[in-house]
Amino acid sequence: MKQTLSLIATGVIVVVLILASIFIVDIETVEGNQLGVKETWSGGVLPDPLQPKTYVLFPGFTQKVFKYDMSSQVFVMNDQSNDTYGAGRRRDSYLVQSSEGQDMRISLNIRWRRDPSFVVELHKTVRENVEEKILRPELMRVVKDQATTRSALDAYSGEGLVSLQSDISAALMAPDAELRKRGVIVENFVIEHIGLDPSYVEQIKARQVAVQSRLRAIEETKAAEAKAEQAKAEAQAAYERAVVDARRDKEVGVLSAQKMAEQQVLDAEAAAKRVELAAEADKNRNVLAAQGEQEAALLRAQAIKALGEAEAEATRLKLSAYSAEGSEAFVRIEVAKSMSDAFKNIDGYLPQDMTVNLLSDSFLRAVKSVVGGEAAAADQVPMRALPNR
Repeated sequence: MKQTLSLIATGVIVVVLILASIFIVDIETVEGNQLGVKETWSGGVLPDPLQPKTYVLFPGFTQKVFKYDMSSQVFVMNDQSNDTYGAGRRRDSYLVQSSEGQDMRISLNIRWRRDPSFVVELHKTVRENVEEKILRPELMRVVKDQATTRSALDAYSGEGLVSLQSDISAALMAPDAELRKRGVIVENFVIEHIGLDPSYVEQIKARQVAVQSRLRAIEETKAAEAKAEQAKAEAQAAYERAVVDARRDKEVGVLSAQKMAEQQVLDAEAAAKRVELAAEADKNRNVLAAQGEQEAALLRAQAIKALGEAEAEATRLKLSAYSAEGSEAFVRIEVAKSMSDAFKNIDGYLPQDMTVNLLSDSFLRAVKSVVGGEAAAADQVPMRALPNR
């Protein structure tokens, strides 16, 4: 009996300990895409968020951890079914009016996430109601501010739609935007569709067709103008090439003429130089020839002079030899021989008073005068002229 009571007591104790551990110890895991905010009985909301990991809280009943998804989320405002965007919720498309009062039903979606530095503040203010309490009201305000300043035609499609979406994105994603100040970071914004009244859409389409036709006409005109400009440019280019070619040919012709003229001048100068050199050579040859003839004549004159002087000296010496002793008889003999040779050829008559002896005697006295250096004028007998025969 005692053993049974002991086992029962042990079982009760174990159950009490298990129940106590369940109520006293709490285990919380903050996942990788989450941040946690911790509240305690004594300290309230702690200022520092809990990073992703597993936490053991003791005693667990006095502490609580709130976990918030920090990954990107999608909020939509359109007329699609609830499961179109998965985690996103359907909200009716936003109805606004254009600048001319035309209804525009705008379908849009926005991708956003919590700012980690604001997670504790968001926990204190809105907790899980960020989309309804912060995101939706601010999104509607910005879209209304931008859409109502445009006409329905401008905002419906084309560049106007792109401009509207760009302006709304800039207002939502600016560093000083209201959502950013409240701890909501907008990553992307897209306008899915803008719905208009069907009759107005028909007008827009007709107008767009007219605009497209006008634009096509403008483009065709531009294309024609471009072709005309191209043809004009090609003609201008051909003209300029022709002008350049003509100018080049002209310059080449001028240069050729200049070169020919310069070559002719050079040839003429060369010919003149050759003539000048030839004349100079002839002149030098003539001068040299004249100088040669002058020098030859001078040498001949000197030779003749020397010869004459030699002959004169020989004659003088010869004649001087005749003045030597005993030479008189020799001279007379020689003279007699000469006279004999001379007289034997004389054919004619002597003058009346002249005889051969007289002629010989007179000649001998003349020779004696020359040889002896004496002249006896009284002894000289003048010769009378022979009568004409």
